[in-house]
Amino acid sequence: MAALLVCLNFVMDPMQMLKRYVVPYWINVMWLDLVTYLLHHHGHEDKLPWYRGKEWSYLRGGLTTLDRDYGLINNIHHDIGTHVIHHLVPQIPNYHLVEATEAAKPVLGKYYREPDKSGPLPLHLLGILAKSIKEDHFVSDEGDVVHYEADPNLYGQIKVTAE
Repeated sequence: MAALLVCLNFVMDPMQMLKRYVVPYWINVMWLDLVTYLLHHHGHEDKLPWYRGKEWSYLRGGLTTLDRDYGLINNIHHDIGTHVIHHLVPQIPNYHLVEATEAAKPVLGKYYREPDKSGPLPLHLLGILAKSIKEDHFVSDEGDVVHYEADPNLYGQIKVTAE
């Protein structure tokens, strides 16, 4: 692949390669990072625990992920928001994830957190992302059941105030 890209740089103008390959590639990488972050970092009112050591199990690990509603994007990405059932039973094909999630909800009961509903565009996730970035900085090095904590010194002396 690297050799092909080098050859294309000679055949095409490097600026065209930047526009046609590099920029779309980085947009894709950023999108996948954002989706993965939101499925595993909560920004949730109920702080979900992270388990380590003897407290961790496959089931507990799967239940610390969240489903998200990505609006119209759900269908484009093969129901990417059905993440809990994907972690609990990864053998389920993507085209059965919605059905499997609906079937699992009564079994999971209080351990399933219904995602906030989206409009056509998942703009509600920006608030969740901002809250998570503000509050979920690290987990303690101590203990087998830990929660994300905020580091009050992370942003130094910068104070954001609404005027």
